[in-house]
Amino acid sequence: MNNIPVEPVTETVPTSPADGPAATLRRRRYISRKVCLAVIFAAIPVLLWLELAKPTLTADPVLAPLVNMTLTRGIGALVFLVLLLNEGYRVLNPLQKPFRKSLLFTLPPFLVVVNNMPILSTIWGDAYLVHKAPIYLIWFTAECLAIGLFEELAFRGVIFLMFAEKRYTTRKGLFWSLILTSAVFGGVHLVNVLMGAGIGPTILQIGYSFLIGAMCSVVLLKTRNIWICVALHAIYDFCGTLMPTLGAGTWWDTPTVVFTAVLAVATAAYLVWQFFKLDLDEVGKIFKA
Repeated sequence: MNNIPVEPVTETVPTSPADGPAATLRRRRYISRKVCLAVIFAAIPVLLWLELAKPTLTADPVLAPLVNMTLTRGIGALVFLVLLLNEGYRVLNPLQKPFRKSLLFTLPPFLVVVNNMPILSTIWGDAYLVHKAPIYLIWFTAECLAIGLFEELAFRGVIFLMFAEKRYTTRKGLFWSLILTSAVFGGVHLVNVLMGAGIGPTILQIGYSFLIGAMCSVVLLKTRNIWICVALHAIYDFCGTLMPTLGAGTWWDTPTVVFTAVLAVATAAYLVWQFFKLDLDEVGKIFKA
């Protein structure tokens, strides 16, 4: 009898819809939400303790507020980083292409934030550091970085992008998302009045916070890189509050005010022009795979 080769019989096991890619995606989202909630619930009591109890973490009266602010804003930044990861917005790649063109585009904004330092007053000796110890400068730098991380991840990385996600397909919708969230960012600084700040300085802070928020929003849309926004914000705070926090003297003189006004108007015009040149398909890459 001839041996007839017999094809091996392979049994096909039916797959359930629950085993498909959609189910995998649902499981990942479920885990992501769980992690997100765990981080938030762990952070809330720590933030409340730091903000309300005002624990004495160091006896140094200059260092104490720097340490407290660094910790609270750093923890807040972690919460919003987790939220941003959960939303899946694609703005976290620090080398987002075209990286060199992104840096070139941001030169005017970086000039604006560096100019927040009283350069001429410092050169002429009208503004000077009082607390020069390295520990003060280290914690002050950490504070500025923590504030930049917290406020950019919160307002640009989460709040602005959540507004823009449903409106980015039209320039008008994107524009009003930018204006509204920048106004909210400026408005939250009203809380400084409750912390003892004067009405006049608070109103000024609301105004320039709105402008900085709008500037960082355009930068985010153009570069799709939240870290550039963080750097802009941190440098702006460092340059603008170094002397008031660790120094003394006169910070604003007439030449500085005039140059700052001219630079601000020129940069604002440049950013408005860049906004209306935005490729909405490129903006859409923030929200689409």
